[in-house]
Amino acid sequence: MAKPGDIPFTVDLHMRLLLSLDRGHSVQRAVAAAVRPGARVLDAGTGSGLLSFVALAAGAGEAVAVDRHHVEMARTLAAHNGLTDRMTVVEGDLSRLELSGVDLTRPFDLLLAFIHVNNPLVDEDRARVVYEVRDRFCAADCTVLPEAVRYRAVGCDRLDWDLPTELADLDDAAGILRGAYGLDFQPLVDATKQGVARSASRPESAVRPQWRSPTTMGALRFPRADVRVLTGSHDFATFDYTGPAFTGFPPEVRLTIATPGRLSGVIWTQELLCGGQSVWTTESYSPLATPRTVAAGDEVVLATGDEWRATNVLHQ
Repeated sequence: MAKPGDIPFTVDLHMRLLLSLDRGHSVQRAVAAAVRPGARVLDAGTGSGLLSFVALAAGAGEAVAVDRHHVEMARTLAAHNGLTDRMTVVEGDLSRLELSGVDLTRPFDLLLAFIHVNNPLVDEDRARVVYEVRDRFCAADCTVLPEAVRYRAVGCDRLDWDLPTELADLDDAAGILRGAYGLDFQPLVDATKQGVARSASRPESAVRPQWRSPTTMGALRFPRADVRVLTGSHDFATFDYTGPAFTGFPPEVRLTIATPGRLSGVIWTQELLCGGQSVWTTESYSPLATPRTVAAGDEVVLATGDEWRATNVLHQ
């Protein structure tokens, strides 16, 4: 079962990702630059198999491509492009640290770990998996791409969506259902409340129509007409895959208010870094449990512990 906030990678989603040409070309260049001649490549979350194809074209000797879903499509594309002699596609879940049917006597030289779904609530655990897969299957001098994932936080007032309003509407819905059916649906309403902040965490994709390439890397950003930014960009956390071990998110985020107004949430910016450069940037959003009025110079500390991870709601 998918975790809350996770994304089901359907065939049509893979098609749309391939059509995100700016993203695809940035990652393509990074992968090609990282391949050493004859390298053994582990492609985690291969999807369509694109990155394995790129690595093989750049001179890799072998690619082992792993995914939980749609591996037959990756196999079909590998065969269609004449790459089956150097590419093995495996159906499996790398979070279990298993690679069934794969020769593990030789470690991997390059780990392609583009498994992040652009949401810190999901990607923290995925970052842990990257470290574990690296340590379990890869050589000591293995290259990992992305080499790091960086998160920054910006305090804002989101104008197109408001948590208190959503919760009030759900309370009204409980009364409507009681009147309509003569039954009490409060447990369902309460369960819906638990997920309502997660449902608003992602910007609506700017890809319109869906089978055309977007023209900007900012396709997964919140429209600035819908957001009033109140702080600068604050460093929150970095997962450095060249480092020794996984460390999770810090227990709090600190913001310094630059512009007075109503603070209703935080926009998280996620950057995937290759060669020290950002190859893809996305945004997600967490609302405050209670919006507050702030003045320039105020210091705001928000907890990023278990409650935030479970609900996507920030508390002071």
